[in-house]
Amino acid sequence: MFTYVLNIMSDDHPGIIAAVTSAAEALGANIESCSQTVLGGFFTQIMILTIPEDISPENLQKYILEHTAESCQIDVSVRRTTADSLSSENKAERFVLTAFGKDQPGVVCRFSEYLADHEMNILDMYGYRQKNTDGDVQFFLTAQVEIPTKWNLTLLQCDLQNLGTDINFTVVLQHENIFTATNRVRYR
Repeated sequence: MFTYVLNIMSDDHPGIIAAVTSAAEALGANIESCSQTVLGGFFTQIMILTIPEDISPENLQKYILEHTAESCQIDVSVRRTTADSLSSENKAERFVLTAFGKDQPGVVCRFSEYLADHEMNILDMYGYRQKNTDGDVQFFLTAQVEIPTKWNLTLLQCDLQNLGTDINFTVVLQHENIFTATNRVRYR
């Protein structure tokens, strides 16, 4: 089996997933995992496929584009990878970081730089702006992160709260299991 990562983008409309997965099925591909979202009217999806026959990334991209052209116009990028490169053997635990406050430039940059400086991998992130009842625009950020077990969580929480205080944001860091239990939802 050969493993590929596909990144698909398009203007949002019904049928994109059906068209792409139909093309993948015609190749005998198995979808190992996928994630999809729509932001501002744009569809984006990333998926990992295993295919029984070796095909170059360029030819796989061409095949997907040809077999979806009748039903939708998409952009596709393809990378070859290995199943081994997709498995994470590092000593880390998953946490959920939530932050919110008055919208301002640089919020995502500040938090992502802090996480990168502390070797924390962002697995999933979602942010959006929303007006509150006072008319102020608030920014909400939620990120699922892997934190190496070598870090002292109490110090990390203090650092993140201080970072939040610097930009007038409320910041909460919770273990994924606690977040899931207290919110009664499964975080992707």
